[in-house]
Amino acid sequence: MNSESEDAQPFIKPEYHLYSQRGMGDRKVKDVETSVEGTSFILTKGDANYQMKSGLLGRHQVGPLTLAVALADELGLTKKQIESGVAKTTSFEHRMQPRHLHGAWIIDDTYNGNIEGMRAGLQFLDELKAQRKIYVTPGLVDQGKANETVHKQLGKLIANSNPDKVVLVRNSTTKFIQTGLKQGGYKGEVVIEADPLNFYTNMDHFVAAGDIVLMQNDWTDNYN
Repeated sequence: MNSESEDAQPFIKPEYHLYSQRGMGDRKVKDVETSVEGTSFILTKGDANYQMKSGLLGRHQVGPLTLAVALADELGLTKKQIESGVAKTTSFEHRMQPRHLHGAWIIDDTYNGNIEGMRAGLQFLDELKAQRKIYVTPGLVDQGKANETVHKQLGKLIANSNPDKVVLVRNSTTKFIQTGLKQGGYKGEVVIEADPLNFYTNMDHFVAAGDIVLMQNDWTDNYN
């Protein structure tokens, strides 16, 4: 089980094997490096060092990759096979998927999101170096009674990552995200975008070389 998940904590039993960004059992993680081109780290077990390099983005990927290595090792794969297999891992479409645009990096994380995914993406954005960081989101759908609380929390998470510019796609959650931004002490530029199709279609006019743009979640027409 993922020991970093707060939701999983009540269900963890002593006999369970736990994994995290620190490792799993006698497998220890060190020298983690993240960038828009992937994630790398060293995984040690006794005297053995596994050189891990994945196309997956974000420090939150280290724990699951460590679990995959542990399972592969238990199933008898060689060190070379394991390192080669991890090197082939890449993002699925619209799930922390990076692409170039006129010297800028666009990170497309617009597949249906949740607050933990938003948190992970924003933590990743915070680690990156860029001329300018831009964060784009319409918020999250289907949050039920927690809608206001979740979106205020999202605003605070955005403020904590401190992008240079925040673009909010206007909808019923926008005011809650704005409140969270204010509560989090955000001092950067906030733009409310009423025409998301125009924004996404003409993104090359809004970004410059050296920018990193993180786009999180989508908002289909059947939501207000």
